[in-house]
Amino acid sequence: MQIRLKWWLTALVGLVTVGVGGPVANAASTDKTYLAGDVSYVRTKRAMFVGISKKVNGQYHAVKVKKNTLLYVEGTSADHSGVKAAFSYGVVNYNRAQTLKYKNGMTIPFTKANFKPVRLKAPIRTQIFLAGKGFTANAANTNAAPTAGFFLTLDNYLQFYERSAMAKNDFLFGSRRATTNRVYKPTQTVKTTKVTVKGNTTTVYYQQPVKGLPNQKISQGHYRLKITNQKTMGQLGIQLVDGSYAQNATWTNYTVNGKPYHFGEVESADN
Repeated sequence: MQIRLKWWLTALVGLVTVGVGGPVANAASTDKTYLAGDVSYVRTKRAMFVGISKKVNGQYHAVKVKKNTLLYVEGTSADHSGVKAAFSYGVVNYNRAQTLKYKNGMTIPFTKANFKPVRLKAPIRTQIFLAGKGFTANAANTNAAPTAGFFLTLDNYLQFYERSAMAKNDFLFGSRRATTNRVYKPTQTVKTTKVTVKGNTTTVYYQQPVKGLPNQKISQGHYRLKITNQKTMGQLGIQLVDGSYAQNATWTNYTVNGKPYHFGEVESADN
C-alpha cells in the first residue's frame, strides 16, 4: 500500500490540501460530504467493493465487503472531483493476510454516506510489545538487541514472535506497530476469546498458552494477559563503531501479567 497521506479541510481559505503538496479541491463541496483526513478506521454503511481481493484456488477475486465491516484507511487524497481513499482490512492474522491483496491507489470516495469513523475499543491493537524494561544495545554496540515480542491483530489473534524470529525482521522489531504491507510469520498464533479495557489495562483472554509469554491460567483451557501501561518512558542512544550514524531508541514501559515489556521504536539518523 502507499504511504499514508493526510488531508485537512481548511474553511478559511476554501481548500482541501493533501500532504506532500498534492492537488486541491473546493472545501465548500467536501466539508459535509467527506470524512476528516485524520480518520484511521471506518465501518462500511453498506455492502460494497473497496479494492480488496482474496485468493481462492490460486486466483484472486474481488471481495464485496459486508455492511459494518471494519476497514483501515491506508491513505487519502483530494482533487477537484472530491476526496478518495485506499482501504485494507488492516493488520490481520498471518494466515488470513497471506490470502489478501489490496488495490494500489486511492480511488474509493471517502464519503460519510459510505463510511462511519470508529475508534478501536482496544487501542493497543497492532502495537508491538517487546520483552524487557526497554531497548538495550547488542554486544558490539551497533544495534538494538532483539527480544521476543507479540501484538494483537484487528481480527482478534495474538501473534507471538520468539527472539530469533524478531532478529530476522528488523522492521518488526524496531517499529511501534505492525503494518498491513509487511507480513511476518509468527512463532505461534492463538485466537482470542475476549478483549477488555479498563483504565490503563487491556486484558486479552485465550484458550491455549503461548510458549514464551507470561500466560496467566484462569482455569483449564482459559488464559489471559493483563497488559498495563506504566506511563513511564525510556530512551537509549547507540553510536555505531565507525561513527557514521547513530541510532536512537525510545519506548513506553508496560507490564504483561506483572512482567516488564515495552513498546517503542528504533530510529537511525545520519551524522
